[in-house]
Amino acid sequence: MEELANMPKENIICPICKRETPDDCQEKHHLIPKSKKGHEIILVCCSCGDMLHQLFSIKELSKKYNTLEAILANQDVQNWITWIAKKPNDFTICMARKKRK
Repeated sequence: MEELANMPKENIICPICKRETPDDCQEKHHLIPKSKKGHEIILVCCSCGDMLHQLFSIKELSKKYNTLEAILANQDVQNWITWIAKKPNDFTICMARKKRK
């Protein structure tokens, strides 16, 4: 995947919730967490990034949910997508991230 570190930000379509996401509401999500030596990055909306870290531990993200396809196949993620799809594109929700390993 193309390196995203130096790319200028612009509106994207979040690959999880499929909503248009302005540049100030985006974050880089490592498919395999950095703490597990992951390098592949996708841009997601902040709400979806927070949701992933609420639902899954670092171990789960690195072992089971390390591809977009695996993330999207999870029923809890599907429930999230259904819920957030009803919200306007500028709606964001920030969740306190759990300190789980």
